[in-house]
Amino acid sequence: MNELDRKILLQLIKNSEQPVTEIAKKVGASRQTVAKKIKQFKAEGVIASFTARLNPEKFGLSTKAYILLHEDSREELRRKNMAAIKQFHQVTEFYRLFGRYSAILEVLVRDSKELTKLVKRIHRLKGVRETETFIVHSAVKDLPKAPFLQILKSKS
Repeated sequence: MNELDRKILLQLIKNSEQPVTEIAKKVGASRQTVAKKIKQFKAEGVIASFTARLNPEKFGLSTKAYILLHEDSREELRRKNMAAIKQFHQVTEFYRLFGRYSAILEVLVRDSKELTKLVKRIHRLKGVRETETFIVHSAVKDLPKAPFLQILKSKS
């Protein structure tokens, strides 16, 4: 990745809504070059997507929680659970883990009642031995782009 690539990506991370002409001005390149680079970044998978980040509370989703799963180690059961859990609309992130727990889910729900129903639904899946739920009290830092900003800035 060259200097121009880093500058373009840095601009996109700071504000992906800015026009290509504005990015071009800021990075010292032509509009065509910047547009071509952005297209290339998408094709190469450097840019996964451009999307709006919505405020969950504005949609009545006031409770965020993390649910740790301890499952039976049989791969067939885990595959079935994975397919089922991926269909739960409340699950925003699902990661497989090494260690005491086999997975962690991030969930967004309206309230504790909906969270309880979801946890019970998860417990009904075959092979789920136990769960541990952590309800988020408050967000101290929520900057998923911070590591990328640091990487892109440090090399410029």
